[in-house]
Amino acid sequence: MKRIIFLLLVTTHVFGQSVDYNKIILPSHVESPDFAEKLVQLAWQNNPLNEVLRREVKAGEYQVKRNAADWLDIIQLQGNLNEFTINKENDTYNRAAFYPRYNIRAAISLGMFASIPLNTKINRQQLAIAEANLDARKLEIRNVVMKTYNDYVLKEKIYKIQAQVFSDIENAHKLLEEKFKTGETTFEAYSASQANYNRASIVLLQAETDYKNTKLDLEKLIGLNLEDVR
Repeated sequence: MKRIIFLLLVTTHVFGQSVDYNKIILPSHVESPDFAEKLVQLAWQNNPLNEVLRREVKAGEYQVKRNAADWLDIIQLQGNLNEFTINKENDTYNRAAFYPRYNIRAAISLGMFASIPLNTKINRQQLAIAEANLDARKLEIRNVVMKTYNDYVLKEKIYKIQAQVFSDIENAHKLLEEKFKTGETTFEAYSASQANYNRASIVLLQAETDYKNTKLDLEKLIGLNLEDVR
């Protein structure tokens, strides 16, 4: 029984957790010692699509605020300035009574009691959609940058390993080449060494290309050269 209660508590805790989207990507003023987190910050700051989504949220906030002012349209204030309202001494026939300086009136439309609340609800939903799109973008940016960075680290290590392997094979091939020139080894041994050297060259070139391409992918995400990131 105790085990069942424990499992229920754990399950409730896990499914009850919600995502804090403000922590998905650290704010720009927060310095993280983790290099990958810094790359995520840069990708979030420098991607034009992210700015579009941020502006959509801001526009939604403005729209909701504007709905709150729609009720003010009920009251209308008008001004009427002419020679009679400005200088009453010239108004010998009291014509200003037909053209008062200020007119205040209230016009209530029954439809406003339905349309304004509905428009407010619609705009709040649109704001919620814009915020959800922005949060989804945060998750996407973090995922893509982290994966690309991990791939970059892997390709860099592979390239360095292949560079060391190639260096060893190259040195061994040069020694065998000298021996072949002096007749200390056979042509078959030299040919096998040459073929091994060529294969190592191709593997190194491929590893270097993969490494550089992944670096370019990462730089495209952050909008900067990787060497310029501090």
